[in-house]
Amino acid sequence: MVKSTHFADVLRFRPREEYLRMPMPSERDERITGLVEALRDRLAVEAAARSLAAMEETVLSPYVQRAAALAVRLDAPRYLRAGIRAAVLMAANEDARDVVIVLALLWRSAELLKLEPGAEFNAVASVFGRYGEPLIAFAARPADGRTLSAMGYVEVGEGSQFRYECRW
Repeated sequence: MVKSTHFADVLRFRPREEYLRMPMPSERDERITGLVEALRDRLAVEAAARSLAAMEETVLSPYVQRAAALAVRLDAPRYLRAGIRAAVLMAANEDARDVVIVLALLWRSAELLKLEPGAEFNAVASVFGRYGEPLIAFAARPADGRTLSAMGYVEVGEGSQFRYECRW
């Protein structure tokens, strides 16, 4: 199990770092991916969430945005699944409205990878008990409530330049 203090160190927001603007994938992306992949059950999410609770801001939301784009750029479901796990951790401490936004990016990435988004969300949700409930709720939304446009995002670029861009 990963120490909770390690989560706080890796996920701490650093204002001057400009994480969203770093080349992808970055060393920090890989560290975060490794951490969220280590979340194996509800108890691990609880421990990580406790260590992050006192932090004013983390890079979880930017990481999920980057993971969603990386999954498409690299045709790599690993990043999609890590992003979904990171969204579960986000949901444990952050505003549900912020979580719904990034879930739309992950949903769309699953579609672009020709995966079944609902199955991907449910597979992660089943591991994390109540912490997975936001994934199940998102999957149950009407189709027009899961779109990028509903969340104010668009797809930009293709191949190694693919990314999601906020339009609000």
